Amino acid sequence: MSVAKNIAAESLEEAMIRHARENFDRLPTLEIIVDRFLLALVPQMKAYCTIAPEIELASLDYLPYEDAMETVSSPSLIAIAAADPWDSQLACVIEPDLLFSVLEIMLGGRRATSRVWTPRNLTAIEQKLGRQLADLCLATLGSSFSDIIPVHFATQSLESNPRSVLLAAPRTATLRIRLKLQFEDRSGHITFVLPYGTLDDVSAKLAQPFLGGRLGGDSSSRSDMNAQISGTNVTITGMMQEISLPLHEVLNWTVGEVIDLGMTIDTPVLGMVNAQPMFHASFGQRNNGALALRVIRSLLPKTEPEEGQDDVSSD
Repeated sequence: MSVAKNIAAESLEEAMIRHARENFDRLPTLEIIVDRFLLALVPQMKAYCTIAPEIELASLDYLPYEDAMETVSSPSLIAIAAADPWDSQLACVIEPDLLFSVLEIMLGGRRATSRVWTPRNLTAIEQKLGRQLADLCLATLGSSFSDIIPVHFATQSLESNPRSVLLAAPRTATLRIRLKLQFEDRSGHITFVLPYGTLDDVSAKLAQPFLGGRLGGDSSSRSDMNAQISGTNVTITGMMQEISLPLHEVLNWTVGEVIDLGMTIDTPVLGMVNAQPMFHASFGQRNNGALALRVIRSLLPKTEPEEGQDDVSSD
């Protein structure tokens, strides 16, 4: 009994020591950059393989470098990229499910049934496609960093076995980012392994809390999103008046009943979109006889003027 207690106590102590060693500082600004990267990658992938995938963040973990690499499946196409001017490296892992999904799509197999991949060595064509995918993802990731820390990622070599990739010391603080891409009935994953424990100047900037606001210029994906939202049709409901009546009175209504709404011709109409009050309007008629509403007061919350802009108000 005492032996079991000692073993449990030692295991707990070891777990506490390991947790203390692996309690790495989070990088809030880098997490915001990752969110921006997800948005920017969608149009890039659409331009490359003609399908705009749905991209979601599968996981974002802070791990020792050796633990991060142990999670990489083998074989995979691992692009080792240099980060200039950081004088460091990172790994972009194109996992087999993504590689073969994109390969089938680009070779005209969109309508064919997706096949289960059997682990094997990659052919020269598959390696070339995987490198192109890695270069595209790394270029997009570099542009996502540009407004905070300018950096350029360039692929130096390709590997298939994660055990042969040594980017940092085994216990170096490392960020592992895993993305899931869904192409209609096909899907795949990309993993980025970024050791930041050796990047003193860079990690200090990325560890600063993100206080809100925009990171910089508009990305193409954000412009496309704004254009699509601006062209969206919405249904506007004009509510003339809302009254409360006893249920027994409503049940006694007959054809020809006159209901007093308690309003006059000057009472404003409430304009609503999706049950959300948007404006007050006056009721009228156009020259062609069509009924119309004239907006007389907006009910949208006022936004604070951006720094450097004058506060313009009107009655």
